[in-house]
Amino acid sequence: MLARLASSARTSSKRVVPTLRRSFYKTNEPKQFNDLLYNVFMKSNVAYSTAVVGVAIFGGMAYDSVFEGLWKANNRGKLFEDVIEQSFPNPPEGTEEEEEEEDDDDDDDDE
Repeated sequence: MLARLASSARTSSKRVVPTLRRSFYKTNEPKQFNDLLYNVFMKSNVAYSTAVVGVAIFGGMAYDSVFEGLWKANNRGKLFEDVIEQSFPNPPEGTEEEEEEEDDDDDDDDE
């Protein structure tokens, strides 16, 4: 009986069972977003550094504009530019800013 089990084990190990293996790198499927992101921004050190700096700059600008808009919307009528226009619509004469005259100081005329 032991010999029969051993022979069946040897024959079953020799059988080739087709397995379904999925290759993650060589497929004909369209590329996923993560693969595209990696290939464009993270494959080289220069591209990654540029992406980090660009996201920091433009992300900061977007963050600033969003929260500045929210602040102005929540504090409408209380901000300095709102109060000054309402309090002093027509300033009295003599209080306007004077234009500065340009002086023609040419030091080259001494020759």
